[in-house]
Amino acid sequence: MPRTTLVLDSDATIKAKAYARRHGITLGEAVSDLVKRGAERPLVIEDRNGFPVVCLRADSPTVAAAAVKRALEDFP
Repeated sequence: MPRTTLVLDSDATIKAKAYARRHGITLGEAVSDLVKRGAERPLVIEDRNGFPVVCLRADSPTVAAAAVKRALEDFP
């Protein structure tokens, strides 16, 4: 198994450590499990008035219109 160094946000580290403790596994195994679970989640897309809309969880962070405008400026 390859070794990789990761830099995680402190809140992600806390959650991964708690997951590892609950499941009696190492932190590396916990991060691997969580990454696989996240990657395997289906992307739910609805059609709303002819536009595809990705359905996010209720606790997903919001994106302000100003952030969208800045991101669009990166594309000609």
